[in-house]
Amino acid sequence: MNIFMVRSKPHGIERMDTFLEKNLIAVGWTSTGDLTHAGKEEIRSSLLSLGYEDQSLRTNLGLLNSFVNTMEVGDLVLIRKGETVHIGKVGEYSWREEFTDLFMAHTRSVTWITKVPFEQLNAKVQSLLKNIRSISKFKHNAEEAELQAYLDPTLRDNAGSSINKDLYDNTIEVLKDLMNNAEDEGTRLEAAKELMNHLRK
Repeated sequence: MNIFMVRSKPHGIERMDTFLEKNLIAVGWTSTGDLTHAGKEEIRSSLLSLGYEDQSLRTNLGLLNSFVNTMEVGDLVLIRKGETVHIGKVGEYSWREEFTDLFMAHTRSVTWITKVPFEQLNAKVQSLLKNIRSISKFKHNAEEAELQAYLDPTLRDNAGSSINKDLYDNTIEVLKDLMNNAEDEGTRLEAAKELMNHLRK
């Protein structure tokens, strides 16, 4: 299983809501037409006919071929929107004629699994999500992404409980510190009251 980052802006237009509603992901390059069963060289020829050349050709060929051929059924896709990352399992490539006017006819079906706050993901995954390209493959082993806790419902619930416990523990420590060390007496009293309220729960 491979992991990919895909931007939610095919042809530079934000489509995250459509991705979630229609259970798909998409990229631009609609002018190439249908690339079902097209290999890398066929994609190259299509881009050449559209005027791509030199570095532009190499870059766009790599990106489009990644979506059409490198990405496989069962791979994971991560899409960041603001501080939220949507995670899904990828299906087959499909040319969707009805989306040509939206410049997003190159699509893959997606089963959305969960969404995770960006800050909870490890540094390697955050680095992937910061990539400015339309699509990028995670260059490490899938295990190094440490996503399993978010993919398995049981582990996901446990992860949430663990995070909540950590937040609770941190809150208690902050209140203790304020109660004991704040210079202002009013702050110390308020911290003591808050601490008592938390401990009663």
